[in-house]
Amino acid sequence: MHEQAPSTTTRVVPLPGTSLTYHVARETAPGTPVVFLHPWFGCWQFWTSTIRQLTGRPCYAVDFYSPAAGQWPATVGPEYLADAVAAMMDAEGLNRADVVGNSVGGIVAQVIASTLPKRVRRLVLVGTGASTAGALPGFAGAVDRWIEAARDGGAASRAAVEETVGMLFTGRPDAATWETYVQAVLRTDPAYLAAVLGGARRLDLTGRLGRITAPTLVVRGSEDSARSAEHSAQLVAGIPTAASVEMPGAGHSPMVDQADRFAALVTGHLDGTATAVPAGRASTG
Repeated sequence: MHEQAPSTTTRVVPLPGTSLTYHVARETAPGTPVVFLHPWFGCWQFWTSTIRQLTGRPCYAVDFYSPAAGQWPATVGPEYLADAVAAMMDAEGLNRADVVGNSVGGIVAQVIASTLPKRVRRLVLVGTGASTAGALPGFAGAVDRWIEAARDGGAASRAAVEETVGMLFTGRPDAATWETYVQAVLRTDPAYLAAVLGGARRLDLTGRLGRITAPTLVVRGSEDSARSAEHSAQLVAGIPTAASVEMPGAGHSPMVDQADRFAALVTGHLDGTATAVPAGRASTG
């Protein structure tokens, strides 16, 4: 059955030459606001179930594809997107928030938490690493093909989009949800998507991890097609207050694969009630 999205308000913050769209749920809730940053080839709707289950908290789900509709600069990449998220937080008066990021969204989250540490209370990094070095070959090959096609001016084919979207989780969701995910990528300028991927590949945040002061939970699905356990271990080693949890059977985006278990993990971490386990040990939340 298609999961009904939580009630959200769509807002836009201007950026030079373009804008950033984001979606707000429970704006007046009393808890600490949570900012959600989606993976590349995913979309903001990946967070639907998590937002629904984080009751009592204002939630802000960013649409990273939205700047592609304007005059985006050649320097787009995780640092550009981090500046865009900071502009959104300024516009909403979010002086301090919890941040949850998956894959490229997790890289953006690291940039924000290391550059503006006082503005991030708690951090969740999902299926990501300090750099893209060592990305698993199947996913890295798909990214290579995407960048090459965009460089040649090619349009994204549905087959290419379905390949990359499908690699983010271990099982396909219902037809309506799947179509939402695919259309989010098909509607976006392939050159923009490729440019951000290129920027992510050039960025290495290893030396900046020590600047992150927020208590951090690193989550990896055991069946992640893009990131290895070593990526998680590097984050835990570099971030002063980090611990890691592996979700057995989940893929690169466990909030889609195992929505309830993932939401429980995130809730426990943000509430400060969960005890994370060392990297390499299994937990299902």
